[in-house]
Amino acid sequence: MKLQSYINDFKGEFHGLHGKTLGLTESQSEVYVDLTVQSALQYMQTLMMSGKIKELQTLMGGGAEALQNSEYYQRLIDQCVSSYYGLDWETDRKKNLAVHILGFVLAGLKAKFEEGGHPSTPRGVMQFLGIDLGILGKMGGLFGKWF
Repeated sequence: MKLQSYINDFKGEFHGLHGKTLGLTESQSEVYVDLTVQSALQYMQTLMMSGKIKELQTLMGGGAEALQNSEYYQRLIDQCVSSYYGLDWETDRKKNLAVHILGFVLAGLKAKFEEGGHPSTPRGVMQFLGIDLGILGKMGGLFGKWF
């Protein structure tokens, strides 16, 4: 999956930027970035499959204020925190970790998207993610609702 490849390219930077300050070892930083990404993708897939396209769109492009006020963002954070079952931190500290990781990953993906010169259109996003563009015709206007 192209998305994972992009994240693998920059996830090692998390430790120096945030992980060390948050009290993680280098290997923990990598593990918790992976766990957070997996949990976030599962949650977003659940939203998409349940028809909550508008909610997903808000999560992806609503900006910091929209995110903080979104019940779906809070559920996303909670899902990420629940994946940290091996980390014996208090819940607020785990939530802080999830917020840092999600912000880091989104910023990294945005930079990768811009570096690739992809247009900010459904087609550009599909190309960035490595999704077969032929699927656009089969899925009709679904992706048009997102963007």
